Amino acid sequence: MKAILLVFALSLAGCATQPSTAPGTAPAAANGQPEQPLSESELQKQRLADALKRGYKLVNTNGEELYCRSDLATASHIQKNTVCLTARQLDEMHLRNDQALEQPNTPINMKNNFP
Repeated sequence: MKAILLVFALSLAGCATQPSTAPGTAPAAANGQPEQPLSESELQKQRLADALKRGYKLVNTNGEELYCRSDLATASHIQKNTVCLTARQLDEMHLRNDQALEQPNTPINMKNNFP
């Protein structure tokens, strides 16, 4: 019974969260008009906050800023896999993820095959 209540509470909390916006895009204003694009410094601040929230750390390697994250390897409690991305790669990954979530779940070969 406790497990059922826990699953229900988690699903309810998941439904209540706000969707995130892609880095570099500002949310729409109250009047429905989109706000001005973010400046480069504001974009960097937002990117860093999103990256930290998702478990990435900012690392400076050979003068290049990388966002790195270490995850446990599959079936291991010791070995870790570290993935480092540039700011551009991180933005592209978030954009692709947001687009994938917005598209309906239809097989690829079924797109636009209907008259």
